[in-house]
Amino acid sequence: MRFLNKIPALLLITVCAFAQAAVYRTVDKNGVVSYSDVPPAATNPVKLAYSAAPLTARNQGNGEILLEWPFQPNAVSYRIERTAVGVPVLSLEAGGHNNAMDYAGLAGSYKYRLLARAADGTERVVSSASYTTPETVRAAVTAASGLPPQLRSAMGTNLEGVSSWTPEIPFVDVMKSSGVWISGDATKWDNEQPLNLDANGWVRSLAPGQIAKKLMLRDIGVNYPAGQYLVRYKGEGTLKFQFAASVVSQKPGEVVLQVTPDSSGIYIAIETTNPANYLRDIQITMPGGVCEGDMFKHVASVSECGTRRFLAFADYSRSILFYPVFAERLRSYSVLRFMDWSTTNGSKVTNWLQRTPMAASTWGAVNGVPIEVMIALANRMGAHPWFTMPHQADETYIKNFAQTVKARLNASLGVYVEYSNEVWNAMFPQYNYALEQGKLQSPVIDNMQFYALRSQATGKIFKDALTAPRVVAVLSGQAVNPWTATWGMDYLKTRGGTASVGIDAIAIAPYFAVMPDPQEAAQYTAMTLTEFYEHVRTKIMPATVTDSAKYRTAANSYGVHLISYEGGQHMVGVLGAQNDNLLSALFDAFNRDPRIKEMYTSYLNGWKQAGGELFVHFNDVSTPTKWGRWGALDYVSQPQAAAPKFDALQNFIQQNPVWWNQKTLTP
Repeated sequence: MRFLNKIPALLLITVCAFAQAAVYRTVDKNGVVSYSDVPPAATNPVKLAYSAAPLTARNQGNGEILLEWPFQPNAVSYRIERTAVGVPVLSLEAGGHNNAMDYAGLAGSYKYRLLARAADGTERVVSSASYTTPETVRAAVTAASGLPPQLRSAMGTNLEGVSSWTPEIPFVDVMKSSGVWISGDATKWDNEQPLNLDANGWVRSLAPGQIAKKLMLRDIGVNYPAGQYLVRYKGEGTLKFQFAASVVSQKPGEVVLQVTPDSSGIYIAIETTNPANYLRDIQITMPGGVCEGDMFKHVASVSECGTRRFLAFADYSRSILFYPVFAERLRSYSVLRFMDWSTTNGSKVTNWLQRTPMAASTWGAVNGVPIEVMIALANRMGAHPWFTMPHQADETYIKNFAQTVKARLNASLGVYVEYSNEVWNAMFPQYNYALEQGKLQSPVIDNMQFYALRSQATGKIFKDALTAPRVVAVLSGQAVNPWTATWGMDYLKTRGGTASVGIDAIAIAPYFAVMPDPQEAAQYTAMTLTEFYEHVRTKIMPATVTDSAKYRTAANSYGVHLISYEGGQHMVGVLGAQNDNLLSALFDAFNRDPRIKEMYTSYLNGWKQAGGELFVHFNDVSTPTKWGRWGALDYVSQPQAAAPKFDALQNFIQQNPVWWNQKTLTP
């Protein structure tokens, strides 16, 4: 429980302005891009002589396939069609980019077709390519076939929700983690007027005097990359940048920003736009890039790559996608839970057409991060994804979601699937939804019985698509109240017998928690920090272990696994106590104190001793506030030595290999 675009094709040589070091970008006659620290001998613009469009597919060493092609005359966007035996046909939309990323661990070989799309929507096939999956990747898929998810460690993590203020900084195109457009004018920040937006959230037109603005990298201090960010866009209009960003240079379709990090973040505003060719596809990429084959290290320039190619964020944002520092901090986790990336709590999603598209102006949208992006992160990390389905989603949505996973996710990875999140928790809209839906059943059932029924049905849809062993169907309950799980499990047994329950794991959130209201806060604010630590160690922690042990007994009675969907410390005032400055100071100090490392270690050992299995921490990176101190890291680049909770999690992973039998479908 918690409270809560492309570079102009006519230029043969251009100087890249996005990196702090001088990097020169060269395009050969086929439109292939390369980089050098050495200035070219000539910089006169030369028209490219287009011939056939060679589509290349390059192994990135981790199962990912980098697809590249030269820009095509008059093409406004591209897509790749992929066919392979045993998986659905896949369409990879690349937008105005000339590269895309696929994953090899689904079939032994692939066939690709490159299609260029004109402004009128017509498409033409301009190239094709074949790809053979490396033997190491095929061997991993074969080894995992018929088995439940094989975890490399006993630990997973929840991801922080994507927003303009997330210190997680997940994407190299920071526009994708920006806020929503705000309507303002010359005198008001927010005049609350509606904005005319297209299906992807780009501003089609402005009313007289209206300004559309948004923020990114806001309220996270100086903890994001400094340097020159490159802005690319399509359309005509006036863009303005302020706060931590100042304009260095600009020309149609491109702006170079100097970003000096501070808590104000980057401000972007559309002050005018041409409705016939409105500003859209705005991309704001960090400086630097990666060396091909290593997506986990941020480098400034080609000189750091040796014999490997330098892939600039500005040119490969659609393929690299993830800020390498963010990805590197996730490498030890076996499972990534996408509950907050999916904006699960109170989700308004009912059908497949409501999902967030890849071309959306922000992926911090009300309907969550695109499904394709979540799968891409799981593939990049080699981590099993944990998806939470929107509580109002229809059957078609869930089936399409499962088919998308089948078409894109590395076949050596399993899937944890859960119907919504904390349906037992009355603070969330999904609780009342289940209550009302239960009344519509014949015979009438209660909310927890309806939740169990939907959990079973959701699991079955994924198992039908992906094969049963590959899917862990999850039913969750409140950690201090086993009834919230057993009532639904018993209902499923009554309907179809133990063999037909269809649930593979009971999941709980075994936080060690102190949640005082205003009247209770005084007993804690009167304590010294040492006294509070002792209180948590002697009173709170043992109770958490006892609760987990009770659930282990319950899980055994159904022959299912016991896992955690969330966990960690839970120090937060409630019912107004969150505004008690003394209480907040105590909880902040508790979370910063080096002693919490030892406390986390004891806590995780208690979970293990109580019979718990996979532990999924809440969460990876988030800023401590009065509403909670959830993150293992306060900011994504925080050193491990300065982050005692993260340090404890990483040490526990290293010292505690998976302790349960992963080869069987039952515990």
